[in-house]
Amino acid sequence: MKRKISLLLVMILVLSTLTNIVAAEDSAATDNIPAENKILELSMDEAVRIATENSREMWKIDDGIKQLQEAKRLGLDAKEQYELMNNMPLGTIEISGDGYVNLILSKNGFYTKAEELKTKELNKSKEQLIKGIEIGTKSLYYNVLVAEKTIEINQAKLNNANEQLRVVNLKFNNGSATKAEVLSAEMSIQQAKTDLDSATDDLSIAKLNLLNTLDLPFDTEFILTDTQLLYVPTNEIKLDEKLEEAKQGRIEILTAENDLELQKMETHAITAYYTSNLRQHKAAKEELKDAELNVPQAYKDVELDVRKAYLNLVKAERGLINMDKTLELVKEASRINKLLYDNGMVTSLEVIDADTKLAEAEIGRYQMLAGYNISKLMFDYSNIGTFK
Repeated sequence: MKRKISLLLVMILVLSTLTNIVAAEDSAATDNIPAENKILELSMDEAVRIATENSREMWKIDDGIKQLQEAKRLGLDAKEQYELMNNMPLGTIEISGDGYVNLILSKNGFYTKAEELKTKELNKSKEQLIKGIEIGTKSLYYNVLVAEKTIEINQAKLNNANEQLRVVNLKFNNGSATKAEVLSAEMSIQQAKTDLDSATDDLSIAKLNLLNTLDLPFDTEFILTDTQLLYVPTNEIKLDEKLEEAKQGRIEILTAENDLELQKMETHAITAYYTSNLRQHKAAKEELKDAELNVPQAYKDVELDVRKAYLNLVKAERGLINMDKTLELVKEASRINKLLYDNGMVTSLEVIDADTKLAEAEIGRYQMLAGYNISKLMFDYSNIGTFK
C-alpha cells in the first residue's frame, strides 16, 4: 500500500513539473514579444490619469501636504508649521524676525490661523492644478485627433485626384480633354501628396507632444479610443451663475482674502510694538492697504477671466456654426460640378477646384470642432465649479 502511495506521489510531482514547464514556456513566449509591437490603447480619461500621476508640480504639492501632515504628527507648533509652508509651492507673507513681534503674533494666534488658511490654499491649489493638467492633456489629445482626421481627408483627396487623372487621361486619348486638363490633374495629385505628407508630419509632432506630457517614451505606439468630438450648445449657460461659482471657487480670491486676514493680524502686532514714526510701522500700514486693495482686484480679475472665456466660447461656437453651413454649400457645389462634368458642361479644372475646397472645408470644420471643445474646457475651468 505504501508503495502505491509513493508511486502516486511521484506521478503527481511529474505532472506538476510538466505543467509548470508549459506555463513557463507560455509566459516566456508572451514576454518575448518585442515592446515595439505592443500598442497602447489610450482613452482621454486614461491620458489625463497618466499625465496627473506623472506631473512634477503635483508631486511637489503632494510632498508639501505630506510634510505638513508629518509636522503635525511630530507635534510641531503652529509657528514651525507655518515656516515649513514657506518652502511649499504657494506664496505667503514674510513675517518680521523681531522677537517681540513674533511673541505678539503667537499670542494673537497668528501662526495657527496662518497654518489653517494656507493649508486650505494648498488643497485648493492641488484641485486647480489637477484641472489645469486635464485641460492641457485633453487639448493635446484633440490635436492628435485633428491630425489623424486631416490625414484621412487628405488621403481621400489624393484618391479622388488619382481617379480624376485616370478619367482625364481617358478623355484626352479620346480627344475630349485638353493637355492643360491633364497637367492640372497631375498638379492636383502632387498637391494632394504634399498635403498628405504635411499632415503626416503634423501627426508625428502632435503625438510627440502628447507623449511628452504623459511622460512616456517617444517611441511608444498608441491608438486613441475616444475619437468622437461632441458639440454641446452654449445657449443654456447662465453666465451670472458661473460668475458666482468662480467667486466661490477660484484660488486667487481665496488667497487674497486669506492674505488680508493675516496682514491685519501682522499689522496689528507691528503697530502695537513700533511707534508711528518708525519705518516698520509705516511699512506695515502700507502692506495692509495693498492687501485690502488686492481683494476687490482679485474679484475683478476672476470676473474678467470668466467673461473672456465665455466670449471665446461663443466665438468658437459661432465659427463652428458658420463652418457647418459653409461645408454644406461646398458639398453641394462639389456634387453639382461632378454632374456638370459628366455631362460635358464644365472642365476637370472646376471639378478639381471643388474637390480641393471640399477637403479644406472638412478639415476646417473638424479643427473648429476641436477648438470649440478646448474653449469649452477653458470656460469650465475659469469658473471651477462645473469642470467636465
